[in-house]
Amino acid sequence: MNRIQKHYYRARNPKGFWGMRVIKNMNGKRHAALPEWVFENIKPSSDARVLDMGCGGGANVARLVAMCPDGRVTGLDFSSLAIEVATDLNYRAIKDGYCVIAGGNAMQLPLAREVFDMVTVFETIYYWASLDIGLSEAFRVLKQGGTIIVANELDGLSQESNEVSRAVNILRIYTSDEIESCLDEAGFTDIKSIHDEQRHFICVTARKP
Repeated sequence: MNRIQKHYYRARNPKGFWGMRVIKNMNGKRHAALPEWVFENIKPSSDARVLDMGCGGGANVARLVAMCPDGRVTGLDFSSLAIEVATDLNYRAIKDGYCVIAGGNAMQLPLAREVFDMVTVFETIYYWASLDIGLSEAFRVLKQGGTIIVANELDGLSQESNEVSRAVNILRIYTSDEIESCLDEAGFTDIKSIHDEQRHFICVTARKP
């Protein structure tokens, strides 16, 4: 197994020593560029209830908590190690009642219908068993008028995207057009995409009518 394969296999469900290194990398400066770019273009309201699907080590949860001082942020992840790290990172917000970190699968969210004003999905759809099912679950838990953000560092068009796709068979890298199509099928409207062509970042947003 080469270096690229090892990285993405470990990132799928981080465990143990190497899993901890992957999570620390997720929370590091390099991976901050994508959410910083996204939140320059779209922000939740200060009182929003937000779900971060596939929250990893909780760095984006912390960003969302800072943007929603009168709201509540839920981070959800499949990895028990990620949940532990995200809980530690957001300990104060959890204690003060502004944040919840929970375990769960994007294919069957352990959450009630129409709870959230926004759902964020950063760098995680690569690993989903079904993009259609995951987006349908996001649609289910969003309130009417709620917004979903799907953002990736790999745009499905770059040389890096092609190399990763060939090297790692557990991944599915999507273009913005493919994400838009699945959002439409899930029932979303007002679907829009932005693309940082230099860094190959993509962000697709949509609204639940």
